[in-house]
Amino acid sequence: MFGRSGRWWLGTVLHQVSRSPGTSAAVLFLVLDDGTEVITFPRLNWAVVAIVLLAILGAGVALMILISAADFDDAPTPGPAPPATCDMFCPAP
Repeated sequence: MFGRSGRWWLGTVLHQVSRSPGTSAAVLFLVLDDGTEVITFPRLNWAVVAIVLLAILGAGVALMILISAADFDDAPTPGPAPPATCDMFCPAP
């Protein structure tokens, strides 16, 4: 369809999208009486999209809570060491 050029993926995507499982077409190409071409796609089930999105967000939040509450047995970080002399910062007598 597109040869060996860099657009081979486009033919693959169009082939997968235009496949029709059984008797119903996933993508319908129509040419109307006036010559205009119409491409129709199946309706998207937004409830499924919302459920999947909420499941992904819920898993992410659960993972963040689990990681933030974990005890990794890390030693506390030591504070900065005091300077040996106070050459420039000695208080005036």
